[in-house]
Amino acid sequence: MDKKSHDLHGSAPDNSPIALLLIDVINDFEFDAGAEDLLRFALPAAKQIAAFKQRATSAGVPSIYVNDNFGKWRSD
Repeated sequence: MDKKSHDLHGSAPDNSPIALLLIDVINDFEFDAGAEDLLRFALPAAKQIAAFKQRATSAGVPSIYVNDNFGKWRSD
């Protein structure tokens, strides 16, 4: 992508031979039990995903986030 945009809509190029697709990585993890156990694994995974996304950005590869929001799709 040539220009930096803070607009979430349409910020990916119309055409790209490759893209990083990040599926269901946005979650607030509101669990009643076991949240601490989950955090032990989720935090290192999140750091690895962030590093991978940075590498993709540096290489000019667009990233696309897909999250079904538990079946209720909302762009916000």
